[in-house]
Order: sequence, then structure tokens, then C-alpha cells
Amino acid sequence: MQRPIRVAILATPEVEPWVALGIHDALWAVGVLWNRVMGEAEAPAFAPQVVSLDGAVMKTSTGMEINPQATLASLADPDIIFVPSVLITSGAEFGRSNPDVLTWIKTAHVNGARVVSSCTGSFVLAEAGLLDGRESTTHWAFVEPMRKEYPKVKVRGDRIIVAADEDGRIVTAGGATSWTDLVLYLVGRFVSQEEARRLAKMSLFDWHHQGQNPYTRFVTKPQRDDGAIHAVQEWAAENYAVPDIVSAMTARTQLSDKTFARRFKAATGYAPLEYVQRLRVEESKQMLETSDDAVETIGEKVGYADSASFRRIFRRYVGESPAEYRKRQAVPDHIRKLPG
Repeated sequence: MQRPIRVAILATPEVEPWVALGIHDALWAVGVLWNRVMGEAEAPAFAPQVVSLDGAVMKTSTGMEINPQATLASLADPDIIFVPSVLITSGAEFGRSNPDVLTWIKTAHVNGARVVSSCTGSFVLAEAGLLDGRESTTHWAFVEPMRKEYPKVKVRGDRIIVAADEDGRIVTAGGATSWTDLVLYLVGRFVSQEEARRLAKMSLFDWHHQGQNPYTRFVTKPQRDDGAIHAVQEWAAENYAVPDIVSAMTARTQLSDKTFARRFKAATGYAPLEYVQRLRVEESKQMLETSDDAVETIGEKVGYADSASFRRIFRRYVGESPAEYRKRQAVPDHIRKLPG
């Protein structure tokens, strides 16, 4: 019988405990829970352990305590290192607080360990230098901060799971509950697709097939370095439905078309048309969530007289149709009808 796959789940004071413990219990369940329910012999596929620098009980950023099962030194040769999401403002901050942790990750990877992360755990991998020149993902809200802090990393903010190398020795997953996708990926790759399906059935896990886009929030906070662009951003936030809005924005700045486009892109990171499209889609998402208006009506309210164009642009940025998005975001009837 093949020995269980040793997985070291990293715990530092910055870790989100519910994620770290969720990863542990999900991997522990593979070959165990389904077998118990079905009356089959148990065959644990993974040997997960929550590990820390010294193994001492630690209070995490959320106020909860974690009691690690092993130290980094006692588990120097894991098969897989799993870095959960961490509550940090930057990877550099994590590195300053945890230099020995970064050293352990790099050394273990050189010695053959696979390294995976979920959500903001990708900042830890980037700070360790494992993602330079490679693709990765992170929580949608931290895509731009990661790009700024690690310009050598190719951040794919729309993706749920990204392999940084051809043999999958480094894999990152997107935001929040995408750790479940990564666990299913690991089970499917290193045990079997059938075991991955069994875990999904037992735990009610579901793949985020549409990526992160259906959950993304477009942040339109006006920047302040360019006064003219700042002013037109504020104007656009209230007038996004104006016809030929890019021309109207350009006219308000009294800049030439080329100069406006260049300065707008430099200030916001988006071309003017893409910015307006994302702004309109974001507004339409709020309407889909909070009103019963027809999709065509919402499209008109945000500036699209042609409903086909609205649906096409919405799908481009969200990854699903307006109707699908509304259904996904709706509170289920059986919840709304509960007393209270």
C-alpha cells in the first residue's frame, strides 16, 4: 500500500484559521469519510499536518487560536506545502515577520516539495521568489496590489487555479473558498478523479467553473495624482449612462483624444472605453442583485439601448449572462421564507 501523501499546511499568526483547518480536514477525509459511510475499508490518501515555526499555540489575526501539529524542522521533507490565505498588507510585510518560514519553503521546494497556495497565500510564494517570471492568481481584490508589489509575476486575476510551471510543482488558487477547488485538484491529480468526486459529494464542494469574474467587484475609487482624470472619474460615476460617454469625458478635460486616452490609462490602468464598460457592468450587477427589473431595462439604465450588446459586454467581464448572474446572487427561496 502506498504511503499517504504528506501535506504541510503552513500556520503563522497571519493565517486565516478557518481556511487552514478546512484544508486539513478536507484532505484528512480523502479515503476516510466516504469509505465510512459506504461501509468500505478506510484508506487515507493524505497525511495533512498544520505546521508552524515552533509548534506553539498561536493566536491568529482573527483572534482564534491554532494548535499546530508539527514544527517546520520536524517536517523538513513534505510532499506538498500548502500556504492558506493570510491577512497581510504586503508580501514584504510577511517576509519581514517570517524570514525563517520563507527559507523553509524555498529549501523544501528545492528538495522536491510541491508548493501550492490559496487566496493571498500567493503573496508568500511571490516573496519567496517562487513566482518570478511565472503565472499565478490571487483573490480578485488583491490582483492589482500583487501586480504592483511583484511586477515580475504574471497575475491572472480571472482564474481560479493557475499552474506556474509545466509539471505543476507550483500552483496558486484564487480568492476565499477557492481552496476547495485546489484541494479537489490535488485529490484528482495525486489520487484519482473518482476520489475527487467522492470528496465533492461528501463535502458538497463545487468547482468555480466560471473563474473569479462572477464575484469580482470593480473598484472605481478616483485616483488623486492627475486632477483632470480624478474629476472626470467622479463625473463618470454619476453619468455612466450618457451616450458617447468617452467623448463627453474627453471634452470635459479639454484634452486631445490621444492625450486624454494616454493620461487616463496611466492614472487608472484602463483605457477609457474599457473603464466605462466595467463601470456600467458593475452598476448593472447592483441592479440585478437588488431589483426585479428586466435585463433589457437594466441595460438601458446603464447606457445600452441594444440589449444584445449589453449581454455580450456583461458576459465578457463577468463570465456569465445577466440572467445567470442574477440567479447566482439571489437569496434562495427556502432561505427567504424562513421565519425571523
